Amino acid sequence: MDDIKILTEQFIRYMQTEKRSSGHTLRAYENDVSDFFVCVFDNKTVIDISEVNTLIVRRWISEMMKSGLTPRTVNRKTAALSSFFKYLMRKKKVASNPVVGITKPKVSKKLPAFISEEKMADVLEFAELDSDDYPAYRDYVILETFYATGMRISELANLKHNDLDFSLQQIKTLGKRNKERIIPMTDNIRQILEEYVFRKKTFFPNPISNYLFFNSNGDKISVKSVYLGVKKRLQFGGVTGKSNPHVLRHTFATHILNNGADLNSVKEVLGHASLAATQIYTHNTFEKLKLIHNNAHPRAKVK
Repeated sequence: MDDIKILTEQFIRYMQTEKRSSGHTLRAYENDVSDFFVCVFDNKTVIDISEVNTLIVRRWISEMMKSGLTPRTVNRKTAALSSFFKYLMRKKKVASNPVVGITKPKVSKKLPAFISEEKMADVLEFAELDSDDYPAYRDYVILETFYATGMRISELANLKHNDLDFSLQQIKTLGKRNKERIIPMTDNIRQILEEYVFRKKTFFPNPISNYLFFNSNGDKISVKSVYLGVKKRLQFGGVTGKSNPHVLRHTFATHILNNGADLNSVKEVLGHASLAATQIYTHNTFEKLKLIHNNAHPRAKVK
């Protein structure tokens, strides 16, 4: 078991340095791999890592499903184990990957939640203010920025002043795996951010860092503070159900696709690695497509 622990630590370092995985991903992978080996060693299924085979992995998956874990969680854990064995194959520690060829539990397709255009307009109108309260003003600007760009919460929290280019109307951000991308600014968000940058100087005449969004003490805002601020604003605006920054990302993608944006362009703006990740938003636009088709086709109406 000590050898497994050492190999797992080496694998996590590899994922951090070579794959540039996020802290959240690293913790999940470490837990998932450890859980597997605790299970097989406790059950005395194997005594050495070379004895792990496809049958053992299948039994592990079956036990997880029986315990009530969702197919999505089981698939995530299985993917982590597969990545671990791929690493071991590269290091010549095992001859094969026992996860290869295993059928994954089916995951029901879940459409991303989003806010309607009408409700989003109400939220922003309700949130708009001219206040000397910096946190309230900052949260309004954050809300507008999420909706105008579709960026992730970690990307927004890490924005710096020099990431904004008002002359070219674009924002530079670092996404997953430290991949840089450029997000265009609309005229509206450019104006909002320009005013925010100007007014921020009255709240913090001598800033201690170059980050765009501060907490009340003038330090970089935390991801948790961004999350709570957005949730509060959305709920005040009457949003029921999910109310978090990721819903605004879904809302951004759905609305611009509804209004004619090209799928490949949306993929680039969102920072998706493949088009498949972006295509899920087309399901949300299908109802609108049916409505357009019904209204536009000359023989759509029953005579």
